[in-house]
Amino acid sequence: MRRLRRVHPLYWLALVLFIAALVASALTADTSGGVSRSASVYDAGPGGTAALRKYLEAMGAFTMTVQGDTFAADPSQIGVLFILGPSEQFTQFDALAVRRFVTAGGTAVLASDTGLPESALLDTFDVQVAGPIGPGRYPIGGVTFADPPTHAIAIDRGIAFSLGAGRVPLAAASGQAIVALAREGTGSLIVVGSVGPFLTAELGDADNGRFALGLAASAIARGRAVAFDEYHHGVHPSTDVLVLLTRTWPGRAMLFAGIAFFVYLLATGRRLGPAIPLDARPPRSSLEYIRGFAGLVRRSGHGEIARRRFQRELRRALARELGLDPETPIGDIVAEIATADRQRAARVRALDEALSRPLRDDALLRTVREIGLVTATAGETGGRA
Repeated sequence: MRRLRRVHPLYWLALVLFIAALVASALTADTSGGVSRSASVYDAGPGGTAALRKYLEAMGAFTMTVQGDTFAADPSQIGVLFILGPSEQFTQFDALAVRRFVTAGGTAVLASDTGLPESALLDTFDVQVAGPIGPGRYPIGGVTFADPPTHAIAIDRGIAFSLGAGRVPLAAASGQAIVALAREGTGSLIVVGSVGPFLTAELGDADNGRFALGLAASAIARGRAVAFDEYHHGVHPSTDVLVLLTRTWPGRAMLFAGIAFFVYLLATGRRLGPAIPLDARPPRSSLEYIRGFAGLVRRSGHGEIARRRFQRELRRALARELGLDPETPIGDIVAEIATADRQRAARVRALDEALSRPLRDDALLRTVREIGLVTATAGETGGRA
């Protein structure tokens, strides 16, 4: 338990979200006896809707699919758009495309078992998921389903809806709508709380076939096409290599766990591997610093800095020897030295004049050696004195 308390809270949060994502993935997965539940017209199996498409064509409907690079439905060609159990998330742009289609006079039929991928579309039409419902037969009727007459639909699982203002329930279970009508402009959106009535395996149960035909009847009567949304079943090109991470719940959970782990590393300052030792370098000698400074002075072209310093040191050393003020002019210093040693005074004057003009490096070094000799002579003279 002590070790568990040391785990950073971000790890616990990532674990909880990962488990929640797995649960959401399990809820959206098929549980009908191992039957694949794609709800696609390209799926001829019991979990597809290929039989529904053939059934509507046999009843005189012209069918087509919505797929390709973008999601769009043209109300001048399409009368009814079936959106059956989409497996990909509806974006806000997709929801607005459906709203434009409905406003222009089209009828969109949305069937969902969970309401998760279609959440943006449901929000756009002010319809929310109220909770799950169990399998069974549910009565249905009214003018909308009078031709052909529909009395009940059979579902294996599904959801109920809570409706906003102006939305009309068409079938209910325990006081909650499982089929509802949302009018927008001159068209409408019909939401069905289960994909089951449209699947091949359940199309013949109860009045499921008549129910689907009644939804498509308006398009057949007006001579327009009945379209099936295959775009949200993945029938479109995708250049996104991260589609599994961004459009599946386990992928999103893994992505968040990675981000949380990275934030934890930044927050705690922990390194990603063993520490790299610093290179052990021997201490530098004073000569290296002197050479480095000399190189900087040489490259800068300000050799007068060194000449002025040597000239100042020469004058101060001679002034101290003679007991004069260090700021005494060089002419007075030379005159004082000449009273005792004219040759030395001449050497001092020559050195001072040499340091007053630019010198090459070798000439400067010779002048420095001369200064050492002159000042050493001064020390010997002072010692004999």
